Amino acid sequence: MLQPLTQFFGAFGQFSLKLPRYLFSILLFTLRVLNPRQQGRVRINKASMRTLVNQLIFSGVDALPVISLLGIASGLAITAQVILTIQLIGERTEVIDILTRVVVYELSALLTAIVLIGRSGSAITVDLGNMKLNRELEGLEMLGMNLNRFLVTPRVVGTAIAQMILSIYFAFFSIASGVLFLAYTENPGYLNYLTDIANALHPKDLSLYLIKNLMFGALIGSIASYHALQVQQSRTELPQQTQRAIVNSLSIIFVLNALFILAMQTSFL
Repeated sequence: MLQPLTQFFGAFGQFSLKLPRYLFSILLFTLRVLNPRQQGRVRINKASMRTLVNQLIFSGVDALPVISLLGIASGLAITAQVILTIQLIGERTEVIDILTRVVVYELSALLTAIVLIGRSGSAITVDLGNMKLNRELEGLEMLGMNLNRFLVTPRVVGTAIAQMILSIYFAFFSIASGVLFLAYTENPGYLNYLTDIANALHPKDLSLYLIKNLMFGALIGSIASYHALQVQQSRTELPQQTQRAIVNSLSIIFVLNALFILAMQTSFL
């Protein structure tokens, strides 16, 4: 009778100890990767710049069709429905406030992060993990190359920039498609919502929005790289680390987003 209870508390205790240690490891790894003075000097060379550009193309440009489709779908399913529903029971200012808070600041960041985790996060883990298994990273280290500066940092910076740009792109498509749909099907006067929503975007909220997206993107790239470097010798470790990277990235992003919401509501920031 007591054995299942003992096993439960034992597993809970191990998890309670493992979680802070994991979060601390991710934090240290991210700070080390983003340190501009790696190996005591600031250097930007063609190899790291090429990796950064490739990451921006894969994470940003190649994801535009998916983000566009999601933006249009959310505009028709969420933006248009919010306007039609809330205006029946509330004022126009309340509709605009809900759209800016829910669609622009929250939905765009979360959905973009989910897409980025599924595409770029998993790809980074598989790419670096295969390089680790094939001992390519070991060969680069023997040549005196800094793996962070040449391989990890460009990927983390690339995902951070891609997350920020794609989130803005998604928010624009989501708002514009919903408003244009209502203007075409209901009343052209709905086009005024575009100007009203643009005027409702305050510089302070936009700054926090950009910072949040940069943090999301950097964490996605950092967690993916961290788990890729945890691969040792067995190829069965690669899918395991990829799964952990995806699940942990989703969990951390949702928790961090909740903390941002709490901080904004309590006027802590």
